[in-house]
Amino acid sequence: MNISTKKPQQPIAASPSSEVFVPKAHQWVQLRNSLSEYSEDTALLLCPGVQDRWIAWIPGFGQATLERSQLLKAID
Repeated sequence: MNISTKKPQQPIAASPSSEVFVPKAHQWVQLRNSLSEYSEDTALLLCPGVQDRWIAWIPGFGQATLERSQLLKAID
């Protein structure tokens, strides 16, 4: 007979830092990379586009369509 004395592992609760970022219209966001060497690495999300994309305004660049993967996090 083999009896295990290991305690079952408890699931780790999600911490606030591991929350999933959900983009919203009229929100400033940090971009993963600048779109050009002259543009900022931040964007103002204007409205959702099609297929998980966002229409945004980027200082030093202008209006652009961004893929969700280009958005890093919200800026407070």
